Amino acid sequence: MNEDICPQGDGFFSIWRERSTIADGLSTLGMHDLAKKAVNPNTSQELIDKFLNIIEREARKLQRHDVIESLCFAGLIYG
Repeated sequence: MNEDICPQGDGFFSIWRERSTIADGLSTLGMHDLAKKAVNPNTSQELIDKFLNIIEREARKLQRHDVIESLCFAGLIYG
């Protein structure tokens, strides 16, 4: 990645992609306020991990296979 385009590099993009996927999952499940927090750069990684657990638990309970598949495809959960 060209440093002129994204001075933070690949690490920044990876974090942004992970948080965006989590925010999409939260929004899909109707948790819009949490989705906004997920993309906020000031939100701790510990809270992001909790959001991921919430999404996985709720998506399985509601049988939202689309949400589970998007998390698996992004490499955030397995199985």
